[in-house]
Amino acid sequence: MKKKLFPIMLGLILVSGFTFANNENVTPVVLNNFTTSFNHATNVNWEKTGNFYKATFWMDGKELYAIFSKEGHKVAIARNILSTELPDQLHASLNNNFPKYWITDLFEYNSHGETRYYVTIENSEDTQILESIGTIEWSLFKKTTK
Repeated sequence: MKKKLFPIMLGLILVSGFTFANNENVTPVVLNNFTTSFNHATNVNWEKTGNFYKATFWMDGKELYAIFSKEGHKVAIARNILSTELPDQLHASLNNNFPKYWITDLFEYNSHGETRYYVTIENSEDTQILESIGTIEWSLFKKTTK
């Protein structure tokens, strides 16, 4: 089940759905669970895609994304990070294996106690999304030729 949900969660983070700034279209159970988990959140915006809600918000000086099921279960939390915030081996692997690419997006994704990293890199020929394998190396998630 976790494997099937992951592409949906990644899509929620990378692509926008139906956005609404107020809480009118968010179910009470989702709002309650969000408020319980992130009671110091500010500037909260909601998106709904399929059966999931994504809250984009600020807390402790960081922009975060929280994904909730329509039943109100917290499915994942993500945040954009700098390459210097990657675990050392992942940072080195990226620099050594993709020296002619630049980073266009990088985020940390936490779901069910597991942390993964996703980086979008590109050069003049292609764009690649890489997924971390633990904290050691990268695996190709998606590649698009320009």
